[in-house]
Amino acid sequence: MHSTLIALAIFAAVGLIHFSYVDFRFRHRDGFWWYWLLSPAPPLMWVSRVAIVTALIAALSVKFVGTSETMTFVLIGLVLVHIISLVLLEVLEPR
Repeated sequence: MHSTLIALAIFAAVGLIHFSYVDFRFRHRDGFWWYWLLSPAPPLMWVSRVAIVTALIAALSVKFVGTSETMTFVLIGLVLVHIISLVLLEVLEPR
């Protein structure tokens, strides 16, 4: 199987897992803007926010930097930090 197809499948799987969790979480909170506009926000929420914004900037910079194994690991790491911080936020600081 072509490596690009595998990468797209992994991206889709991580995206679906993330958005299913986010959809579940936001239904029980004050909506999407709660995540971005809560002030003061818990430290784990800041970790989550920084991780997803950094991952987005890194993903957009692929056009200029190029794709490499290191860049892939960086993006995967940032997305995992984002997802894990969301889960820990729910577990450690319930509403």
